[in-house]
Amino acid sequence: MIPKRKFWPLRPKLGEPEGEERLPAAGFSPYGSPNLGRGGLLLLAGAAFLVGCGHPVQETAAHKIADVLPSVLGPAAHYDVQVDGDPFALARGRARAVHVQGQDVQLSPSLTLDTLHADVQDVSFDTKTRTLSHLGQTAFTASLGQDNLSRYLAQSKPLLPGLVVSLQPDTLEARVPVSALGLQTTAQLSGSLRPDPADPRRLDFVADAAQVGSVPVPSSLVNLALDSVNPLLDLSGLKAPLTVTEAKVQNRQLVLSGTADLSGLVPK
Repeated sequence: MIPKRKFWPLRPKLGEPEGEERLPAAGFSPYGSPNLGRGGLLLLAGAAFLVGCGHPVQETAAHKIADVLPSVLGPAAHYDVQVDGDPFALARGRARAVHVQGQDVQLSPSLTLDTLHADVQDVSFDTKTRTLSHLGQTAFTASLGQDNLSRYLAQSKPLLPGLVVSLQPDTLEARVPVSALGLQTTAQLSGSLRPDPADPRRLDFVADAAQVGSVPVPSSLVNLALDSVNPLLDLSGLKAPLTVTEAKVQNRQLVLSGTADLSGLVPK
């Protein structure tokens, strides 16, 4: 004998007799919670699956983005990518933020960065064509060591073979060919790199101490003679335009910080 089904007693409507049992209205549980039905349960199950597998979804998105970075930023020895975002959005190719850490990133044939860390906001990725469709605001920090700096200067300043720039623990030292009283000599400088106010993609060497031979020379006079050297570091021709807001020497590394406009790197 099949027992009679019991239902949670609902408060009777006006005019209904007390004690009459009624089926719960569609969409509501007899226990006061929504009755989702089979479709709703499947939706919840799918959400639980994606959330429970959040790391695999993020890793898949990170791998797909890492695959296209060489064509966007440039080839590198290694790219490490982490993504932030909702699993549903990531599955559709949308990330709230992407954090990129690159080693030996070649921005141009003459310029290779020792390290590049970039935080890119609001990234969209076409999961079918494996291409980036949108790159938002980007902040970066890059480092340039002595070997890569010397290689860059040798290729970008071929008419100044006597130019030597050395990274010290917290400053730059340079030996610069100059002309004094009609004679060619070498000025020994110490100073720093500063973004050009007119174009922060160009960094000028600014001397705060100088001497020619053993004779101290006012740095202001030497700075006037640095037109053949400056900009010492020119980022204006890069495929990924970098705007430098700060340049400093730290532990014999030239550290650059700023923003990047990557919107032009996205296929139209």
